[in-house]
Amino acid sequence: MARRAPAIERAVAVLNHLAAHPSEQFSLSELARELDLNKATAHAMLNALAEAGYLTRDPRDKSYGLGPGLIAVGTAALESNPAARVAQGPMEKVSRELELECVASAAIGGEIVILESAGVARPLGISIQPGLRLPLVPPLGSVFVAWAGAGQIDEWLAAVGPGASGEDLDRYRQALRVVRERGYSVGLGGDEQQRMIESLTASDGIHRAPTAPGEEYALVELADETPHRINHVGAPVFGPDGRVQIALFLIGFRGEIPASEVPAYAERLKQAADEVTASIGGVIPVPG
Repeated sequence: MARRAPAIERAVAVLNHLAAHPSEQFSLSELARELDLNKATAHAMLNALAEAGYLTRDPRDKSYGLGPGLIAVGTAALESNPAARVAQGPMEKVSRELELECVASAAIGGEIVILESAGVARPLGISIQPGLRLPLVPPLGSVFVAWAGAGQIDEWLAAVGPGASGEDLDRYRQALRVVRERGYSVGLGGDEQQRMIESLTASDGIHRAPTAPGEEYALVELADETPHRINHVGAPVFGPDGRVQIALFLIGFRGEIPASEVPAYAERLKQAADEVTASIGGVIPVPG
């Protein structure tokens, strides 16, 4: 196992926190409190990041925000991820056609990271900005895991924690099978989504496994006319090795829609994802 580097972990935590709140500034005390950092250590680290241009420091209130040095880093990162770069055009097109937001995200180090977005957030809707991170914990991230090997699936399921029953784990596995068969994932919104978010993130900011299993969030049955509040529809983009490189998601659904109408949205999104897959020389796995 690689040795931990606490100083680097602290710097990454600061940058991730600021990336999740790109329009806000935070004081030393606020960052130290929210990230559980020693103030003296945090002060030296923040100054070093500011000197490098990765943070800005307001001379009036001494607050910190993201710096211009990260623009070059972010641009270079996008250049190294052709899928995210190529996806912007198809995302904007599908967003206009369906009048929904479309975001691209990747599974990175046990988290789901938002890379790109297209479309305008609806009033009072959830704002999804590039840089936002969510834990890769069931039922989140099924579209990233459905085509993975047994080891990666087991690792994803283990994130639920020891409190999950065998029945819960079977339901998550069923959700993965459904995603693999359809070629896309569907997540519920409304009360189901709120219960899941509350169980994923406690008041102390520590990610925890959701208490409500699979089907309460992942919509498995799409054949009937039962109306549902949809949180998202997700479709994978595959790389040349046949693995999921990024995923595209439709969000911003208004009100409730019949389950039978969801596949039309999903197939249009899947078209866009398959277009990106083809553009980067990706290989769509043969169902089996």
